[in-house]
Amino acid sequence: MSKSIMFVGTNSSAGKSLFVTAMCRVLSDRGYRVAPYKSQNMALNSYIDKDGNEFGRAQAIQAFACRIKPSVHMNPILLKPNSDRKSQVILLGKKDEVYDAKTYYQIKSKYLSHIKLAYEKLEEENDVIVLEGAGSPAEINLLDGDFVNMGMSEIAKSPVILVADIDKGGVFASIYGTIMLTPPKWRSNYKGIIINKFRGDVSILQSGIEQIEEMTGIKVISVMPYIDVDIEEEDSLNFKKKLAKYDDDRINISILQLKNLSNFTDISPLKIMPDININYVLPYEIDKKTDLLIIPASKNVTDDIKSMSGWENIKNYVRYGNIIAVGNGVEFLCREINDEEIITRGLGIFDAKLKHCKEKLVRKEIVFEKRAGLLENVDEKLEINYVKTSDIKTKDVLYEDSDGVVAIQKGNTIGFCAFGIFENSKFINQIINNIRARKNMKENREVIDFSEYREEQIDKLAKEFEKYVNIEELEKIIDNGL
Repeated sequence: MSKSIMFVGTNSSAGKSLFVTAMCRVLSDRGYRVAPYKSQNMALNSYIDKDGNEFGRAQAIQAFACRIKPSVHMNPILLKPNSDRKSQVILLGKKDEVYDAKTYYQIKSKYLSHIKLAYEKLEEENDVIVLEGAGSPAEINLLDGDFVNMGMSEIAKSPVILVADIDKGGVFASIYGTIMLTPPKWRSNYKGIIINKFRGDVSILQSGIEQIEEMTGIKVISVMPYIDVDIEEEDSLNFKKKLAKYDDDRINISILQLKNLSNFTDISPLKIMPDININYVLPYEIDKKTDLLIIPASKNVTDDIKSMSGWENIKNYVRYGNIIAVGNGVEFLCREINDEEIITRGLGIFDAKLKHCKEKLVRKEIVFEKRAGLLENVDEKLEINYVKTSDIKTKDVLYEDSDGVVAIQKGNTIGFCAFGIFENSKFINQIINNIRARKNMKENREVIDFSEYREEQIDKLAKEFEKYVNIEELEKIIDNGL
C-alpha cells in the first residue's frame, strides 16, 4: 500500500500546484516511485495525451516532475468552464455532461466511485502519491460531500500541508480562518503549514508564527520566498494586460487577448525563444509593427466576435502581416460558422465554412508537402494534438486526412486545428526565421527544446524547495500518515 501527502491552500493561487510539482521531483530524486493526484480540477488549460485523453495540465507537468507519463488517473475529473456559466465535465479523459454549478454540486456524488478507482490505480503503481486540493478547504458552502480537499484527504488517509499566501496580506487570519472553518473531524489531518511568497526579513514573522502555532496546534514548517521559476500557470487568474511595446530589433509577436481566452499556455514555448517580444492585444490594438499575430483558442468564438470590437483591424493586417491561429481560433478566420443554433459570420480571411460536430482528439505527426508563405523552406515534422470540433469545407486546405481538415493556409495566414504547435521548437524556429529574413535579421540557429527547458525549471524549483523545507520532516509526515 502506498503512502501519501496532500497540499491544500488558503486560497486559489496560494502555490499548492507548484509545491506538488516540487515535492514530486524531490521524491523522485530520492528514489521513490511517485505520482501526482488531483481528484477534481477546474481549468481552461488541459493536456491531451497520445490516446486523445484530456485532463489537467498541472497534473501533466507534475507527472513530468515524477519522470512518468501523464495519466487520466492523476486527474479523473476536469471541469472546463464555458462562457454561459456552465462547465463541461471531462471524466477520465473523455467528455461527459455539461452542468451549471448548482446542478453539478447536486449530482457530483455520482463521480465518487470514479475518483476512488483512479486513486487506487495510482496506489497500485507507486510508493507515494502527492495530492493537490482545489481552491480552499474552508469553502463552507461546498463542504457537503467534498471529495476535493479534506474529504479527499479522508478517502486517501493522507496528511495535509496547508499553503498560505502572504503576498495578498492577512496571512495569519487566513491560516486561522481556514483551519477553524474546517470541520472538526478533519482538522487533525493538518500536519504542517507553509507560508508562501514572503519578501523581506523573515524574523519579523516570528512572533506571529509562534502565536499561530499555539492557537492551532499546527507547526509552521517553512516560510518560502518568491521562487523565480518559469513553469506554466494553469489559470489566467493572475493575468494582467500591459501596454504593448514594440522592438525593431526583435520579432514582435502579438497574442490576441480574447474575452473567452482558452488554452493560453499553448504559447508558452514562444517565451523562451531568442529575440522574441510578446504583447497581448485586443483586435483594435494590432499594430503595423506586429511581425506575427497569434489567434489562440476561445471558449466561445461567437460571443467573442459579437462582444469584442476592432475585428476589421485584422482584415487590414492580413494584407501585409503574418497570422497563425490555433485550435478553434481558426474559426475567427473562416467565412461562416454554423453551430446548428445560429450562423455566425467570421472574418472571411479563409474561404471556409464550418459546422460544429462532435469533438474528436487525436495525436498526429505530420509533414507539409506545400511549403509557401510562412512555411517556405519549412521541412521539419510537426507533432500536434489535433482537435476536431467542426467539419470544414474550404479550398484553402494545407493538410487534410481521414479525420478531416487539419490545417488551412492562405498566403501568410495559417490555421492549425490543433494544439501543441509551438512545442515543436525546430518547426517554429524555421517559421520565425522566415519572418526574420523579411526584417533583414540574422537567422537564428539556437533552438531551445521546450521539454528540456521545462526539466531545467522543475529541477530549479525542487532545489529551491529543498533549501527552505525540511524534506526529512515531510518524509516523517508521510510515513506517519493519519
